Amino acid sequence: MFLRILTSALVLWSCSASAQTVVATEHQWTDDVVGSHILQVGVDAWDIRTSAAEDTKANMNSVSRLQLANSYPQWDYHSTAPWVRFEGGLRIGSDVLLNMKYRADQSTGSRVDEASVDWAFHTFGVKVGVLDPKISWCRTYDVDSPWARETNPYCTIKPLVFARGSAPGVQTYGNFIAGDYSLQAIAGTYRPLMFGYESTSTPTIIVPSSATVTERVKSGLALSATNLRSGTEFRFSLMRDAYSVHTPIRDSSPARKTDFSADVLFVGAAWQITPKVALRGSYFAYSGDLYYTEYDRIEYVSLYDEKLDASKTIELNYQANSRNVYSIGYSRYNLNIYQNLYSLNGNSAELTSSKNGVPTFTTTNVAVSWRHDWSGGMFTVLQLSDARVNQSDSKKGVQLSSTGQAVGLRLGYRF
Repeated sequence: MFLRILTSALVLWSCSASAQTVVATEHQWTDDVVGSHILQVGVDAWDIRTSAAEDTKANMNSVSRLQLANSYPQWDYHSTAPWVRFEGGLRIGSDVLLNMKYRADQSTGSRVDEASVDWAFHTFGVKVGVLDPKISWCRTYDVDSPWARETNPYCTIKPLVFARGSAPGVQTYGNFIAGDYSLQAIAGTYRPLMFGYESTSTPTIIVPSSATVTERVKSGLALSATNLRSGTEFRFSLMRDAYSVHTPIRDSSPARKTDFSADVLFVGAAWQITPKVALRGSYFAYSGDLYYTEYDRIEYVSLYDEKLDASKTIELNYQANSRNVYSIGYSRYNLNIYQNLYSLNGNSAELTSSKNGVPTFTTTNVAVSWRHDWSGGMFTVLQLSDARVNQSDSKKGVQLSSTGQAVGLRLGYRF
């Protein structure tokens, strides 16, 4: 219901903004478009070949873990599918901004990522509404993105996008100059359950249909530093996502209360090596803990092994001219799941294997792309991806692997 209301407001806003569009300028504190609106629509077509012949709708199989376009779709997967992005900002007076970000595609479904009021005063500001915690470096709304699908799994697949998922909340931010650097800081707290915005989704753990998410709180901190001379940028972010689930008594199983917390770390840097060559690297990791109570018995389970579950990505972009960009990206994601997790009745890990719960796997993804901007707002992106998954369980002596290749073509139009 909440998304329907916001989507209707989006349509009305888009119509009114088209009659009073102002030249877009970058909002120095939160990277939002101010005084303008940008609507992007298009179609993606994919040809995917995998060594694992498993149902793409399943969450726990080799196809999904390859993290290609048919991994964890929120809508029924189709090789050709439409997508839409909207980003708008409207200034009211000199201090107040209205912001909205909306997207729809088969990977994430229909989602309002921002619908906020931003009050900026001097070098500080406060934002209230549906907010992005700014914990990542994803190109979801970039108008010049060179990718049809990014290699970083924290930007693309459902079990991990909780790390950057928006929610109703409050943010405060500040912008400072220190020597040759522009410094930005954002801190916020978020409540995904408010207004029914995200009443069932939880990070990593699948909640049984009979269970109820009774509480969920996110809190985060994001820092960035940009060299005013070279344009080199560094980012550092932390976030905690905690929630509680109540599972009622059913059959012979007792009632259970589950408390989960996940800590997310992001570190990134970007360099403009030459006027035409840019390099970007990032490190994304999380770990989690889980407590559950059955009657008066309290148990503690660590969801993950000693190693953090981490994604390392690097991306190189070459701007050949004003219309052509060539990119190459590499991502490596490691997941280590503690075996005791599988003994939890009523809950199961969303990223486990279909082969008796293989607890460790490594996914690598290499992609190359070519983006061409045509006249009149049209653009195309041609992308080739190669993904490989190695799964292992040293205790059971299991070693599995799967591979996949994908060719994607994005046809887009920017209004």
